[in-house]
Amino acid sequence: MSKFLNTIVQRLTKEEIRFFKLFLNRTNAKNRKDVDLFDLMRKKKDDLNTDEALNKLKINSNNYYQIKNRLYNELNNSMIWQHIWKDNQSKSFSFVLLSRVYKNKCELELAFHYLLKAEKEAINSQLYEVLSIIYTEIIQLSHELISVEVDTYIDLKKQNLKTLNQIDEIDMLLAKVMHEFKKKQNFGKLDNELIVSISNKHSQSLENDNLIDKPRFRLKLFKMYSRILLEKRDYISLEVFLLKNYNSFISDNIFDRSNHNDKLTLLTYLSNCFYKTKKYKKSLEFANKLYLSMQEHDSLLYDKYLFYYYNALVLNYSKTDKDKALKFIDQASKNEIITSLPAYSAFIYLNRAIIFYYKNNFKEAIKNLSRLTLLEDFLLLDKSFQLKILIVDVMMRWLNQANDILDRISKIKNGYKSILSNVELRREKDFINIISNSVNSIKIDDLKTQFLTSLSDSESEEIDIISYNSWLRNYLK
Repeated sequence: MSKFLNTIVQRLTKEEIRFFKLFLNRTNAKNRKDVDLFDLMRKKKDDLNTDEALNKLKINSNNYYQIKNRLYNELNNSMIWQHIWKDNQSKSFSFVLLSRVYKNKCELELAFHYLLKAEKEAINSQLYEVLSIIYTEIIQLSHELISVEVDTYIDLKKQNLKTLNQIDEIDMLLAKVMHEFKKKQNFGKLDNELIVSISNKHSQSLENDNLIDKPRFRLKLFKMYSRILLEKRDYISLEVFLLKNYNSFISDNIFDRSNHNDKLTLLTYLSNCFYKTKKYKKSLEFANKLYLSMQEHDSLLYDKYLFYYYNALVLNYSKTDKDKALKFIDQASKNEIITSLPAYSAFIYLNRAIIFYYKNNFKEAIKNLSRLTLLEDFLLLDKSFQLKILIVDVMMRWLNQANDILDRISKIKNGYKSILSNVELRREKDFINIISNSVNSIKIDDLKTQFLTSLSDSESEEIDIISYNSWLRNYLK
């Protein structure tokens, strides 16, 4: 609890702090130590230790634990009261909870009344998971309230379960895909069996007339098909598909607070896709739309998408204005929201290294790659992505005429022996062998020619962090 209490206190917005103080003043209690502790934690941030808190608050250790527990509970209650009516799902749940309160008071008609309100809210927002709970509550209530048409609600629950099962199947596939893409950072290939499963599910879903027109289901099908096109690296088709769906969703007024995350995801996809099709101005235009949309609904998901906004800026300016790209990386590296997410620190160091590479500042590139590989979360990245990063480090060191290249290649071969035998990583294995031979003054002409003809330069630009083809053509002549 102590760890999370400090996180909660430090992450509160000005509006949430103001509401919390008003929430505490709902009673006439004076000299509240939990308020004093709150103010002290806000002031000291991560520097507050137990001895200092005991001294400042003039309490003993037992009272300190009780005060922290009270503050934790009061903060939780305040956040619920402030935000519950901003979220349709929470709003629907609140009616369910009210129903349970009145059911326990034997006010059965009143309990049913609130369940009907919860049902209406859930149907309007297509909250099928919540509807399942509501219908279960109504069916249970029918045991005591005979005026409830139990057969009607049993049928509704069955229909809802069919819809929910369809959505759950898509959600599970999407979760698997998103997890894999997150680990591989788009530099690895997804399992073919997973792609086949997604394609089959997408085709089946299109034939479901009961679901195809539902906004929530339309959004899920959009996400599913966009991942298929992304995996195929068919960015031209993806660009057309994304733009068509975005315009359709906007014209149909599909987006609201409940699916705001989907809107921001779509804008992120659009910005990234235009980058891939080398329409940098258009990509930045959608990055700006993303930033403006992040501020909608009381900046509901601002923190979550701030990284993606910076990512779009860095990617595009790395092609058009490298100094400007470095400026945005520096801004991101100083932003508490981004630096609090360790996985995103890899983005900062890797992109900084790549930009310095293209500026021919290999020393700075190596420095940033070294920092990246020392991150704890580096080992949580997909093994193939780790391998690609370490190969880039070797490329930089070769350019900087380092003396330890062979030693580093040996460590890579030993540390990643289990995956270097995979067919999909044959390219990495051949590339580091070419570098090793060049260092040992072994003739590489035939190996180099064979390597360069095995994959086109455009494909190399797509799948390599730094194009192996381009590097070989420019430096290993």
